[in-house]
Amino acid sequence: MPPHRAAALALTLSTLACSREANPPAATVGSIVFAEVGERAGLTLVQVSGDARRWYIPESNGTGAAWLDYDGDGDMDLFLGNGQPVRYLDNGAKLEVVRSARCALYRNDGDLRFTDVSEAAGCARKDWVQAIATADVDNDGDTDLYLGCLGPDVLLRNDGGTFVDATAESGIRNDLWGAGAAFADVDNDGWLDLYVANYCLFDFENPPNKGVRNVIKEIEVAWGPEEENKKGFNPGAPDVLFLGIGGGKFREATAERGLVLPKALCSYAAVFSDIDSDGDQDLLVGNDMQPSNLFVNDGRGYFREEGAARGFALGADGRATSAMGLVPEDVDFDGDFDVVRTNFDFEPNSLHVNDGTGHFADRARPLGLAAGSVDKLGWGAGFLDAECDGDLDLLIANGHVYPQAKEVGMSGWKMETQLYEAVRGSSGSVVWLDATVRIGGGLEGLHSARGLALGDPDDDGDVDALVTDLDERPRLLENRSVRGGHWLAVRLRGTRSNRDGIGAKVRVSAGGRTWTRELRLSSGLYSSHDPRLHFGLGPVSKIDSLEVEWPSGARSAVAGPALDSILVVPEEP
Repeated sequence: MPPHRAAALALTLSTLACSREANPPAATVGSIVFAEVGERAGLTLVQVSGDARRWYIPESNGTGAAWLDYDGDGDMDLFLGNGQPVRYLDNGAKLEVVRSARCALYRNDGDLRFTDVSEAAGCARKDWVQAIATADVDNDGDTDLYLGCLGPDVLLRNDGGTFVDATAESGIRNDLWGAGAAFADVDNDGWLDLYVANYCLFDFENPPNKGVRNVIKEIEVAWGPEEENKKGFNPGAPDVLFLGIGGGKFREATAERGLVLPKALCSYAAVFSDIDSDGDQDLLVGNDMQPSNLFVNDGRGYFREEGAARGFALGADGRATSAMGLVPEDVDFDGDFDVVRTNFDFEPNSLHVNDGTGHFADRARPLGLAAGSVDKLGWGAGFLDAECDGDLDLLIANGHVYPQAKEVGMSGWKMETQLYEAVRGSSGSVVWLDATVRIGGGLEGLHSARGLALGDPDDDGDVDALVTDLDERPRLLENRSVRGGHWLAVRLRGTRSNRDGIGAKVRVSAGGRTWTRELRLSSGLYSSHDPRLHFGLGPVSKIDSLEVEWPSGARSAVAGPALDSILVVPEEP
């Protein structure tokens, strides 16, 4: 194990041993149930990523998935990314990418059954895909796809259910390693903009250290990012912002908008959210073993980096974490957005609680999200109200980067996908319990998981999950939980704002409580989610009101929407 990882482990274990979770609730028999139905659903695409030994850093990163209605029939179809095999030449001194694996688009046929329509729809791509971002980039009423790749990224424009490669004509060009991608309207002009987080510089023709691997306990493993190896291997790659200028066209504006850092970092997730509640989209970026970034939007689409000043850059122990995924959500129901960050093995995950002004404190330990994550390596994650009881549970996809992890003294290559159940502590506030073992079912078994996409493909009012696992077909976790209350799903239709309503805030009031959510399609890591915002409401008798605050500044209100329904809310022209 690298010395700095060992030091971090000793500090983490010491911290956790000397303290307990605050006000831990008593474990109770819950009603959350997930069943794995991917094979029955017809999802057969096996995730490929390099050689099984994973001697090089790109081979362990995996890919994501996206829920989208590509054909406009109202239900959620599924796009799955994929990597490629790698052939080691001269014992790994050179690497050859074998373009034989493909991505896939699955059409939703109802009853959780899917048909592979990749060829007909133009989605049988053989790019090495990691990040998948969905959005209606040209405001024409259908959903387009952006693929962040190891190599040139790709923009697939949806032309009536068939995807066309529109990368060149769009003005987008990113030839680096696109590990994170997200759309938002940063200047509120009605056109979506795109931020791409690039991970590191890697040359297959000239791998690090001339192909001589890192050795831990006499076991050959991959060299990690530059901050880990301290030898300059796998240095950071610069991220990039593309401004939308209309009609699906973009221009590069990274430096112009204040997003160039003094040193390029090894970035994973990029997520937009109105962190300081001032009506514009700020930008969060997770970096591997380097401080995470929080770029604050000045309201005109220009940014200033304030991660350290606002308590977001580091973990609870004051150290940079190996950040993978980022998930903003209002977990404590105070109207602002808190952020979960998934981290490396031996690093607890972080929960940055927002004080209402966009300043944070990491409270993962007292709120129950730290101890159960120390021996996990987290990637994609997402909040969902699994049983519709009114609180947000947390699902995390875990898996190591080393197939040799146990041999070198780390946790295993394959890990549990965890479900943290939200419960009320003795103080009455929400805390989380690791309920994975108790729930069992579709969460049983060990996998090296990466991407996580949340959606309701069977339109039954609860949230299901798609998990991508290295070397396996994906898992579709059907939610069969016993309902603890009612629900509402909201689909937005922008007019003055972007067509998807990305960046809009939706507030639902019922039973004396208010739920606040923000529409962002890309969140967690690598993946994009159902565009319909799902609200679990608990045992309420009616919904009092729904309000939408649009990116344009317009507001919409719906009085008494029906319980247990999917509501479409248009923005008034």
